[in-house]
Amino acid sequence: MAQAWFSSPLIQGGATLVAVLMLSSLLEAPFTLYRTFRIEARFGFNNMTFKLYLVDALKGLLIGAVLGLPLLFGVLWLMESMGDYWWLYVWGAWVTFNLLILFIYPSYIAPLFNKFTPLQDDAMKARIAALLTRCGFTSSGLFVMDGSKRSAHGNAYFTGFGKTKRIVFFDTLLARLSGNEIEAVLAHELGHFKHRHVMKRIAMTFAMSLLFLWLLAALMQTSWFYQGLGVTTPSTALALLLFFMVMPVFSFLLSPILSAYSRKHEFEADAYAARQTAADDLVNALVKLYQDNAATLTPDPLYSRFYDSHPPAAVRIANLQAL
Repeated sequence: MAQAWFSSPLIQGGATLVAVLMLSSLLEAPFTLYRTFRIEARFGFNNMTFKLYLVDALKGLLIGAVLGLPLLFGVLWLMESMGDYWWLYVWGAWVTFNLLILFIYPSYIAPLFNKFTPLQDDAMKARIAALLTRCGFTSSGLFVMDGSKRSAHGNAYFTGFGKTKRIVFFDTLLARLSGNEIEAVLAHELGHFKHRHVMKRIAMTFAMSLLFLWLLAALMQTSWFYQGLGVTTPSTALALLLFFMVMPVFSFLLSPILSAYSRKHEFEADAYAARQTAADDLVNALVKLYQDNAATLTPDPLYSRFYDSHPPAAVRIANLQAL
């Protein structure tokens, strides 16, 4: 269909990929709706209205078009124009794009979906300021996010780099936890910063993306790659599409390794929090968060090894109590 509508091979390829992404989103929508308005609502977590769901979807679509389409067409152009080493140029563009998003997300993208207001509790601000000083962390501000308008789940995180770093608390978290528990949760997040977990994961992601692009470049030179997937008219866009469709089948074997690496980081962040605050406060906070999120306390061990980015509750709490 794209060939009939457009004469440019570049636009044909981009239109094909956009059509597949749109179709995939439409097929996923019923499952998202059921999860949000039936499962989450059944357990008292969902606060989102259908109108807000549609507004979020529209905003996401517009942001994806503004930011994603230039990247998509740029990648296709690089693949066509840069010869045998196109994968290096594409990797450079991908890294640049992701770093740009990391810088602009806190100030320009996140506020399109949520309202961020400065933390008003003076006692809590003083407590957090003392913790930040002990941890050697500087922030551009402490903010409360109106997460309750979508969900009853609670969380805290820091985002951004350099001068854009900010600490964000869900309003649901502040309403549920005590001051000591909030400080312990934040100390855990600061543990990720202190151990450079975020930077390590970003570096690992970039390294894996370079490996995958090199592999795609090699597969594109073979006939069996297309024939095995039923493609009779190979193209750059189809090679890219097919590769990312079949990649999860093979990268599945990496799941237990990546999950174990993530769980290791969680243990390290817990240990850091236990040194900066009281381990019992983090245990109490985790118990409340597990209760509030209706998290499985005793997951299947094999499933957990493959998919869980955080240690099981019993293991994590026992480790903290030992500390």
